[in-house]
Amino acid sequence: MSKRRWYWLLSILLLPALIAIGAGGTLYWLGKRAEPSYSGTVALSGLARPVAVRFGPHAVPTIEASDLRDLVFAQGYVTASERMWQMDLLRRLGGGRLAELFGPEVVAVDRFFRTVGLPVEARRALKSMDDADRALLDAYAAGVNAYRDSARGRRPLEYLISGLEPAPWRPEDSLVIGTYMAWTQSFNARGELTFLRLARRIGPERARMLFPTDEGIAPPEVPPELLDYLATTSPVAASPASGFDIATLAPILDYPARLGLPTPTPASNAWLATGARTATGEALLANDPHLAFSMPGIWYELELIAPELHVAGVSLPGVPLVLIGHNADLAWGVTSVIADTQDIFIERPTADGLAVEREGRAPEPIQIRHETIDVRGGAAVDIAIRSTSRGVILNDILGEITGTLMDLSETGLDSELIALRQTHDAPDRAFQAVRGLCQARTLDEARAAGLNFRHVATNLMLAHRDGGIAWQMTGVLPQRGRSSGVFPVPGWLDAYDWQGEVPQSLNPSTINPTDGLIITANQRTIPVDYPVQVSNAWMSPHRAQRIAARLSASGPLTPASMAEIQSDRVSLQGRMMLTSLRRLESELRALDPDAWSIAETQLLDWDGAMDGASRPAAFAALLEPALFQALYGDELGADLSSLLSLSIVAYNPLQETLRTGESEFWDDVTTPEIETPATIWARALRSARTALDAHGDDVRLDQIRSVRFTHAFDRLPLLGDLFSVGPTGVGGGSDTVDVIKTRPQEPGKGLFGASTRFVATPADWHQTRGTLTLGQSGHRFSPYRTDQLDDWLAVQSHIWPWHGPDEVRTIGHLRLDPIDGPLAQPLSAPAARQP
Repeated sequence: MSKRRWYWLLSILLLPALIAIGAGGTLYWLGKRAEPSYSGTVALSGLARPVAVRFGPHAVPTIEASDLRDLVFAQGYVTASERMWQMDLLRRLGGGRLAELFGPEVVAVDRFFRTVGLPVEARRALKSMDDADRALLDAYAAGVNAYRDSARGRRPLEYLISGLEPAPWRPEDSLVIGTYMAWTQSFNARGELTFLRLARRIGPERARMLFPTDEGIAPPEVPPELLDYLATTSPVAASPASGFDIATLAPILDYPARLGLPTPTPASNAWLATGARTATGEALLANDPHLAFSMPGIWYELELIAPELHVAGVSLPGVPLVLIGHNADLAWGVTSVIADTQDIFIERPTADGLAVEREGRAPEPIQIRHETIDVRGGAAVDIAIRSTSRGVILNDILGEITGTLMDLSETGLDSELIALRQTHDAPDRAFQAVRGLCQARTLDEARAAGLNFRHVATNLMLAHRDGGIAWQMTGVLPQRGRSSGVFPVPGWLDAYDWQGEVPQSLNPSTINPTDGLIITANQRTIPVDYPVQVSNAWMSPHRAQRIAARLSASGPLTPASMAEIQSDRVSLQGRMMLTSLRRLESELRALDPDAWSIAETQLLDWDGAMDGASRPAAFAALLEPALFQALYGDELGADLSSLLSLSIVAYNPLQETLRTGESEFWDDVTTPEIETPATIWARALRSARTALDAHGDDVRLDQIRSVRFTHAFDRLPLLGDLFSVGPTGVGGGSDTVDVIKTRPQEPGKGLFGASTRFVATPADWHQTRGTLTLGQSGHRFSPYRTDQLDDWLAVQSHIWPWHGPDEVRTIGHLRLDPIDGPLAQPLSAPAARQP
């Protein structure tokens, strides 16, 4: 071959590689160009005086300003410089405006959030806000827009790839993000819809047994009128039915996770210790809120200093101030209460469809509001949102999936309407709560501030520098009539309607308990006979029980020992599996020696720890779905998936069966024989062994269980792997303190876990430590995008800044100067600082 022809051939062969290298190089250059500068001076319109920003390790900023307005302006600017794309998605998700970015595919999602009214709630909250708080939201929005204007031509890669531009930030955008995050902490409507589906398959009394409310507490009775109603409707067919129920809503509720955004996730841990419980007698607080895995993570870490305020902690991108953290006097953390703040009402429309029936009085007219969803690449969609005094009508949400308004005749619902009521009658005051916590000096001030969280029920955990500790439940609870809140109720009967709100003075709380400990991990936190109905859908108490055991065994607690407990991976559910097997040993040996041999070789020597390197832990992870299938699959069929999905947000029937050894579902109704517990366990053991063998020899838990930090581009070819992070093999389980929550039907897919971890030390704030899941930056090629991942996986942490990093640890000094404000002058000193 001639040299010339050889050169031509080589060029042809190398051309694709050269094009790929060129494209990759261009992408890298554009990505690096969009990253913020951590040093230098930037002149901005909207500031009154200069602001100093010092960046420490992991690019955590300490922002110092002469007044609160300039402080939150600078916070908006700095946060947007790292997280603009994420902030944009969050506001559009909560505001029902995703279709403006992603087109017709997401109209159903937008329709849902318009229907439940999150944008309306945000506007109401903004309208009810006083001038001082409104001014802070205005300042934050101005800071975000200052970044937006200064970054023209060097947008984050996501905007360049999608061809989009970020719209100007509005004050209500911050509130709609907070409103959406509050909504993700409401769960029980999903349970009520699941019951409705299962009741039409196996009957309401049998379905009721699948809804235990806590260890040893039977489900409440089904309302008799609901029994009568269900008796007149058609049963669900053996295959999944079409129509409106939890199967309809599930894709909509889970869709945000595809964009790397939060979805309803209930789990979190927090505990407080003081007095004789700690090595110094001072208070300590540990907290790890659990949210869906996303890229970037949901939190942004920072320190804020002004004469009126000094705080450090984690903020929610798009929202001013610090949501979880500490000021000079006290620290606060949060977990979800799992409060019952939603109810499903079945409404009977009149023949003309313009009203709904009310027994003993005239029909109630249906209210309608009209909205328009703008759609990228398509025609705008006009929607009519119907509501009654019982709540918004959910039926029409399906219209964007089927293309028509819903006909419910195939599901047994006939022409009834499904109304969702939530405790959102009065405007929320969440931003006032955040500001109040940031400026609180005493436990009482912090508790009072927390009660401004009206639309989200949280366990607010407080530790003061004087050694005091407190727990306050926030949120507003409904004052129900005859309803237990567990099952749907007939909307045509006024006796089941809400009778207003429970006074917040009755919200449970604890201050300085005599034993020096407070633990909240989504478990029941109140006595069964507490005068206020808080919830009938608590999560398993296993994490709280394990935390309590570790605290009791740890001796005088230190910050290090508190943090070490956050890494605990012992599964009490796993240990109950062992107890159940040993209880049935003689029967299993006689019935199926091979099944018992599987138990002996795979599980019985296990200590219950869901360690990543453990083979028994891998077997236990596969045994759980096998038990669900063996125990309930014969009766529930395809609807078993609905029960399994619900099991991640509430105490489930399998956990109660493992605890007691008793179940109404041991018999397989598809066979003539009467199955025993040993029969079901033998089937499950064999099934789990088959599933384990499919993964190869010597498989470990972290080889079958992983987490992926999902980016909005995750499902796009090539871009998904470029922008998302993982999969990364992990240990941990759904009921371990170091939680990795999975659906039982997908034991290998971690859905959510600790979104941040921190241990606060009020006696010396310089010793407070924490970590994020990934890092501070959302920019694809930033060195601070995933630099905390290794620490998160190893349950390690770094010092939170207090008075900023020292010069040795400072990576940059950034000065923000006003263009149109007063003449530049030195920064005024902040208020007296806690050493």
